[in-house]
Amino acid sequence: MDVVTDPVLELADRVLAVDPGGEARTRVTVHHTGDVVAQYRVEVLGEAARWSTVTPHLVSVLPGEEQGVTVDVVFRPPAPPAAPAGDVPFGVRCVSLEHRDVAAVVEGDLVVSPVQGLDARLRPDGPGGARAGRFRVELQNVGTTPLEVTLQVGDAAGLLRFALAPHRATVPAGGTVVALLAVGARAPRLLGPPVPHPFTVTYAEAASLHGGELTGTWEQRAVVRTWWLVVAALVVAALVLGWLWLRGQGGAVDLAAGSPPPVVLTAVEPGQRQVRLVWERSAYASGYVVRERTESGEGTGVESVDAQDQTSFTWPEREPGVHCYDVAAVAGDVTGPASPQQCVEVTDVAPTPTAEASPTAAAGGQGVPWEPVGWYVVFNSFSLADAAAATAPQELLAQLQTAGATGVRIMDSRGSVAVADGPGDAGMTVVVKDGFATEADASAQCTQFRAVAGFCITQPPAAPVPAVTP
Repeated sequence: MDVVTDPVLELADRVLAVDPGGEARTRVTVHHTGDVVAQYRVEVLGEAARWSTVTPHLVSVLPGEEQGVTVDVVFRPPAPPAAPAGDVPFGVRCVSLEHRDVAAVVEGDLVVSPVQGLDARLRPDGPGGARAGRFRVELQNVGTTPLEVTLQVGDAAGLLRFALAPHRATVPAGGTVVALLAVGARAPRLLGPPVPHPFTVTYAEAASLHGGELTGTWEQRAVVRTWWLVVAALVVAALVLGWLWLRGQGGAVDLAAGSPPPVVLTAVEPGQRQVRLVWERSAYASGYVVRERTESGEGTGVESVDAQDQTSFTWPEREPGVHCYDVAAVAGDVTGPASPQQCVEVTDVAPTPTAEASPTAAAGGQGVPWEPVGWYVVFNSFSLADAAAATAPQELLAQLQTAGATGVRIMDSRGSVAVADGPGDAGMTVVVKDGFATEADASAQCTQFRAVAGFCITQPPAAPVPAVTP
């Protein structure tokens, strides 16, 4: 009888220091003290998991502590101001693929260096005037710690009066605070050319010696400008005469709608007897036309999408085989040029369990019931609870199809009895190909596309699901 034991983890560095936007590396060694080869999934826990990578993600460990396997863990916190500041605890968990309750966790701390930075700008908030001008003082914190900033304003000549609010502000990390500034003259000008008045806004960080000055100019204009009134009267008269003349012509101008530009078809995703198309929204379109073609370009079907904001369409009931598609924008009665044709292979419908499926399969999760047929290959699996890896299965599937792998599909482990649901029974998104008659055939497929997937494992045929006795 095989002895099942928890893995033993050894973390090379318990404390890591890293700058925002930088990189910190450490290693975790996985030891296995059981009697047979064990397969584990290694993942990072905590806030640092969002910007960490584990290479390799899945490992096979020989029995014996001296046969440990080393895994590289890389932390890449985002650049300021998105990066956190201070200590960020993390954990590295190793979970058995065969026994979900066999696991181990090792913990450490990631020390992210704080960054201070302030970007201050003075912008006009409207045109100059005879009485007052308006400005905006924009304080943007480009660091990772809050800043306390004080503001002062003045002019060397003493000819201006100011209204500034607020004088003191706390700018959060990554945030922006706007102070409103009104500038006016102490004495108005009735006539004459505009007069520029320079002034200075001084800012300082309360907790440091950092600060600076922003220089601005307010242009004081005369209250009465006679020539403006003369020019305005002439312009208004010319516009009225032109409008009256155009109205007397009684003609109408017809504008013909032009052809909308081509649509960018971003993804064509095959499924079980269906294909999903995704494209970029066109600002010139009132709808879209989705066309199905053969590989030689011969049309086999057309579907219309009447919503301008709809950017995806699922074409159901497709026969197994290669299908090609393109999308064109429609503006009124005019159809634009089609996008470049993209082809995908549609697979047959997976066998559906009968009403005598086991209670375990019915209670195992919310996925569509399925079981792998014959020997099968798992190229990788991703936890459904990991929002950061939501698009990873589709990206891996596209890479495998580009490399020439056919029949690969994305399945939900919660619909299968043979495939484990991962830690906490949260469910796994599995990139899998089944239907191999022998282990040698499955191993050959695994070897051929291992470099593309980064990992693959060959599994024997699933055991038959026992029928439920009424």
